[in-house]
Amino acid sequence: MPSLSSATHDAHTAGLVPTQQAHLEPAELAAPDAREIDNLLHNGFPRLVFPASLEARFQSDTAADRLHTLIASGALVSVLFNWMLLSDWMMIPDMFEEATRLRLLFYTPVMLLGMLMLPHLAKPFMREGSLVVTGVLAALLNVYLCVRSTDVNAGPYLISLTVIVVYCNTVARMRVRPAVVLDVLVVALFFAGWLAIPQAPTAIMAPAALTLISSVVFTLYGAYTQERDVRQNWLLLMRERLLQHELRQANASLEEASRSDLLTELASRRHFDESLEQLWETARAQGQEISLILVDVDHFKGYNLAHGHHQGDVCLRDIAAVLKSKLRRPEDIVARFAGEEFIAVMVGTPLQTAVGAAERIRKAVEALGLRHGPAEADRVTVSVGVSCMRPNSPHASAAQLIAVADEALHLAKKRGRNCVIAFGTQD
Repeated sequence: MPSLSSATHDAHTAGLVPTQQAHLEPAELAAPDAREIDNLLHNGFPRLVFPASLEARFQSDTAADRLHTLIASGALVSVLFNWMLLSDWMMIPDMFEEATRLRLLFYTPVMLLGMLMLPHLAKPFMREGSLVVTGVLAALLNVYLCVRSTDVNAGPYLISLTVIVVYCNTVARMRVRPAVVLDVLVVALFFAGWLAIPQAPTAIMAPAALTLISSVVFTLYGAYTQERDVRQNWLLLMRERLLQHELRQANASLEEASRSDLLTELASRRHFDESLEQLWETARAQGQEISLILVDVDHFKGYNLAHGHHQGDVCLRDIAAVLKSKLRRPEDIVARFAGEEFIAVMVGTPLQTAVGAAERIRKAVEALGLRHGPAEADRVTVSVGVSCMRPNSPHASAAQLIAVADEALHLAKKRGRNCVIAFGTQD
């Protein structure tokens, strides 16, 4: 008869932001990671980066949501960027034809191709880098048109770079580090374009530069707080999932403990009752007999008084070991039924076979040689009651099976103990 822990294991074997989904189980987090989550939530993360293992998991967990945002913003900018043809026509009409070719025939196809490639870029920095590239490309295109234009509004039109900064930092929700790279490059392109347009009026260009730089500062702050909130929500989500996982583990441990008798390592009474009902139905469906053995340690209260409760516990563990060794079939269930009572149920076992098993148990307990009193012959013994029924017989029930075994046990005690009495059907 296997121990309860292995039996329970075999039984089990047989039988953030709202859109974020964690793809790994919390149990896969190492203990240092779990502690680091609490530390980050308590102390903050001003650099917007986690320790390596947590950072990798954060990037993995948010990858799908981030990809969706990049594709959606890319599709939107493919349309909105072409609306600038209207301002091209108004501000630099001499470059309108070339602007049409560059925006419709070059930049838009590049954006569409980039959206097709995004899902194939496995690394997060590659996806964010693609946004930097397309943003810089859009800025280069605007600066090129302004520098090539001879219109008086070419210089002031460089203010159109502000749209690129605002769009990437807010609508596309760029991460802070790539956003800084993009914004620095865009500001550099603005000043490079200003220098390349000698006729650009300083009185207009200076406020335009201030507007661009202010937009960079404001939107970068927004990008910082946005990424910080996303990371904090993820940490909170992970901590909640960890707490739920720990709660499930604790409940599972309590459930397993409730099915095990800690002293004897046999099944508990609760587990036995549940298992008996299942085995009864199995035997009914298969037309088999089911036998039950009820074992009681003779004069155990006296043994406890004479030898102490500790030795009494040892006695119960030794007898439990006997039952496990004598009932070895995986389908047999042995449990501690009450204080000094043990019970076993065997499916597909006729009465005669069950009586033989009960007799082996009785002899094995006697052979333990546990001294009950001062006399050599005064040893610990057990009385055994055995019952057997067919579940598909009229009026048969699991409760009646136990009651008949209990009646047989009482008769065994009346007949002097240390014996086996059996009631049941053998047809």
